Formats: sequence, structure tokens, C-alpha cells
Amino acid sequence: MEARSNRLWAVLTILTGVAALGLTFAFQMLPAVAAARSCWAPGKVVAFELARTLTQLLAVFGPPADPCRAPIVTAMDAVNHLDLKAYIPTYTAFAICAAVFLGGRFKRPLVLGAIGVALVALAGDYLETITLLQITRAVDGSADLLFRSSLGAWIKFGGLALHAFLLSRICMDGDSRRPILAMLLLLPMAGTAFAAIDNSRAYLMTGALALSWTPVMLVALREVVRKR
Repeated sequence: MEARSNRLWAVLTILTGVAALGLTFAFQMLPAVAAARSCWAPGKVVAFELARTLTQLLAVFGPPADPCRAPIVTAMDAVNHLDLKAYIPTYTAFAICAAVFLGGRFKRPLVLGAIGVALVALAGDYLETITLLQITRAVDGSADLLFRSSLGAWIKFGGLALHAFLLSRICMDGDSRRPILAMLLLLPMAGTAFAAIDNSRAYLMTGALALSWTPVMLVALREVVRKR
């Protein structure tokens, strides 16, 4: 019965992980993002999330007279609406399923800790994204909202890094150890630390999450295939 339950969690980990991956690509295919392509850059979304000053904000959107201002605002709103409606709940579901799958059962302290941290990251992301949608209503007059949006962003990224660390601990805490996966799951902590020191290195933080989450999906897939 326990093996069947763990296989179910492995399947759910794969499904939610694939859904989150699909949504990651969907952001770039949004019509508003495609329309802003000449003004767009991959790092703009994270730069907006982490912006703490009006200067940093204007580096993302440009000055009021910039012809790129309007399409970038429209694209950012489209990204953040998809984030709110689909991406945030989907990656949170993946984080929870991965914790239960790797932990083998729901009521282990490390598993419960990882789930709790994932929910904190969820709250941080909603705080961040809702605030970002308020900022785009009046970019030049929204400097007072940047503390809230960046705080939410760091709660999110810090929470996801801590979640990955707890998954790493889970991988080494039990009879079925996964040392390689445990090492990969330490990458988000390092990436987040580098990004906190220098925001221009935020790509290390997002890249580390991808490098740690993808192997979790592969381990879950192996678990499903092996027990067929």
C-alpha cells in the first residue's frame, strides 16, 4: 500500500512538474509578450520583481516618453496575470508533491517543513505579483510600492531555496539515499545567495531552481517506470 501511495506521489510530481515547465514556456508565447518582442528581454521580469528604487524600475520600463513603455507594461501585466492564475499554484503543487514523493510519507518532519516553506513562498509570490500589477497602473508614481513587491519576491525566492535545501536533506535522510540529487538541490541556496549580493546575477537563482527541479522530475519518472 505504501509503495502504491509513493508511486501516486511520483506521478503527481511528474504531472505538476511538466505543467509548471509548460507554463514557463507559455509566458514567452503570450501575445502581449510577442508584441513587445523588440522591447523585451528575458531578464526584465525578474528585474521588475527585485526592483527597489525608481531608477531600477525605469531601467525595466524606460522613461514615460519611451515608445517601449506601453508594450512592456502590457506584456508585464499579461505575464503576471498568468502567474497569478496558473503558474504560482502549479509550481507550489509540484513543490508539495515532490516533498511527499521524496520523503516517502506525508507526516515526516522534513516533509512537513518543506511543505510549510513552499506555502510561505506561495504567499510571498502572491504578495509580489499582486503588487506588481498595482505598480504598472502608474509606473512613475509607484516607488512606495517597491518595498512590498521586492519583499514578496525575496520571500518567494528564499522560500524556494530553503524548500530545495529541505528536499536535499530528505534525499539523505532514510534508507533510500539519493546523494547526486541531494547535491543538485543545494544549488538554489547558492544561486539565491549570489543574487542577493548582486541582483544582476538573478539568472543564477532561476537557473539553479531549474537545474534542481528537473532531476526531481526525472527521479519520479524513473520511480514510475520501474514499478510498472
